[in-house]
Amino acid sequence: MTEKTVMDALVQMKRTGNLLNELEDLTRQLGQAIDRNDRVSMQMLVAMREEPLGKLQAADQAVREQLEALHGGDEAAALAAMLNGGPPAQPGERTQQMLCEQVAANRRRLNQIIELDKVLNQRLGRENTASQPNGLQG
Repeated sequence: MTEKTVMDALVQMKRTGNLLNELEDLTRQLGQAIDRNDRVSMQMLVAMREEPLGKLQAADQAVREQLEALHGGDEAAALAAMLNGGPPAQPGERTQQMLCEQVAANRRRLNQIIELDKVLNQRLGRENTASQPNGLQG
């Protein structure tokens, strides 16, 4: 696998990591707005989350296109394995190690965001139920 191939994937994974950090920050701010029952901020933060989500989709698409450009084979399989959380294809190769570490960090961050989203959705659901007459949603 060429150094350029791995470096291109690493760049996309670092971009993904930065976007996940931004998304996590906005999600935490959304939680604070929920705590304050600040509907305007909640709506604004939900809208603001759309930008990093769109950029995450673009970064994911770029990685998928990179894999497709490799036309299958061993190189594509090795890169796909690393992008799916596997070990470096060539142990001891620094760029591949960095890629695998970034993929693992991104996965951890994504799982944190997912868990935070679940908590916020539950809190919003309880608030909406409590604000309806007789506890009925409508």
